[in-house]
Amino acid sequence: MTTQTITWESGTGAAPPPPEARGLPVLGSALDFLNRPMELFLENYRSLGPIFRIRALNQNYVVLAGLEANLFLAQAGEEYLTSEPLFGDFAREMGAENFTVALDGDPHRHLRRIQRYGYSKQAMAPHLDTMYATAQKWARSWPQGETFPVRDQVQRIVFDQLGPAVANHDAYAQFEEVRYYFNTLMNVFTIKLWPRFMLYSPRYRRSKKVVHEMGMQVLAEHAEAMGGRSRDLIDDMLAAKDLHGNPFSEGDLLGSTIGPFFAGLDTVANTQSFLLYALHKHPETLARVQAEIDEHFSGDELPPMRQLHEFKALYGAVLETLRMYPVAPFTPRGASKPFTFAGHRVEAGEQVMIANGLTHFLPQYFPEPQRFDIDRYSPPRDEHHQGAGIFAPYTLGAHTCLGAGVAELQLMITTAAILRTVRLAFSPPDYQLKIIMTPIPSPEWGFKMRAEFYD
Repeated sequence: MTTQTITWESGTGAAPPPPEARGLPVLGSALDFLNRPMELFLENYRSLGPIFRIRALNQNYVVLAGLEANLFLAQAGEEYLTSEPLFGDFAREMGAENFTVALDGDPHRHLRRIQRYGYSKQAMAPHLDTMYATAQKWARSWPQGETFPVRDQVQRIVFDQLGPAVANHDAYAQFEEVRYYFNTLMNVFTIKLWPRFMLYSPRYRRSKKVVHEMGMQVLAEHAEAMGGRSRDLIDDMLAAKDLHGNPFSEGDLLGSTIGPFFAGLDTVANTQSFLLYALHKHPETLARVQAEIDEHFSGDELPPMRQLHEFKALYGAVLETLRMYPVAPFTPRGASKPFTFAGHRVEAGEQVMIANGLTHFLPQYFPEPQRFDIDRYSPPRDEHHQGAGIFAPYTLGAHTCLGAGVAELQLMITTAAILRTVRLAFSPPDYQLKIIMTPIPSPEWGFKMRAEFYD
């Protein structure tokens, strides 16, 4: 499909509805959405154009795709789209009225300003050595010659790293409960695959109780020990006021305390799992990354933070994983008012998905898009910098991920720690990755590797 200029405007006038994607009776596109979402979007983008409608069981979505859709999200998303239908109930289930992903407009911008430092590289810098050591500890725990489930173990690493880094608190004992609580919230409220009665199950209620008690303990520790350690996100929230000049409520503070754990459990951990898969699927690339890691991570101390992005092979592998295996390949929203996009109408209240990761697979932007190529991000190619909205692994616009830079650091450090500690191989040797929606694109739980050799 050739690129063209597509405009959008308020109101629908006489514009027709978006064309509907073909699907199965009753199920619609549910199976494809759960098992191959990006392929589903690409196929319909090529056959139907930059706006189309898909049905997945009892849910209907208007999908906007292509570079024009990304620019729409970046430039006009605040005017026409809202996060409330997707994340409002999610936040209220935690007792929060001010939760970053559920807000729009001035309240959202205000909260982002308060939280910006807590999600910054500067805030993370004092914790990088500990994060590296944590990943090494976990890698050493994998029995030599035996298989282990990659996604599960990586989630544990990331969670263990985040406690001290974002909350100055060792939260690992609550890992299982946080994971279950978060997955339930996402499946019930955001992608709506699970019925609401899941919220009344004894398993969920126990997880909610444990997670909230953990959050309250962290808040109490911070309130009692202000200063004397590196400043973090929770310190900033406790010291700040909401948009009306009032202290944030207990629920708001709780949401901000457990939110970073949620973000790491899926987005960072899934990307790390994809990265390990991609490197071992391409041995020549693994050899380049391994050599760079062995050179720069050979001492007891990490290289300076400012140098990490200069490691072309390692940083390129991280960015190429974010391109080929985006864990946020679409941005779900609700239409806050009617608008026309590419000649088709979208009514207020409709569920909208911006397929922001689709441009990653268009050859006019990324030649041979199905090839894992870590040199795309070095001069003179710099394919991730060729234009606004083309490389969009962190979504776009007002809700661009606050922790994007920190996530890249964490991915580089964790990869270096694992590859310096253990040699891995697929189990079975000819394993082919299967991606599933749980609730975002994730490696299947059956993805396993074997620890073959320790340094």
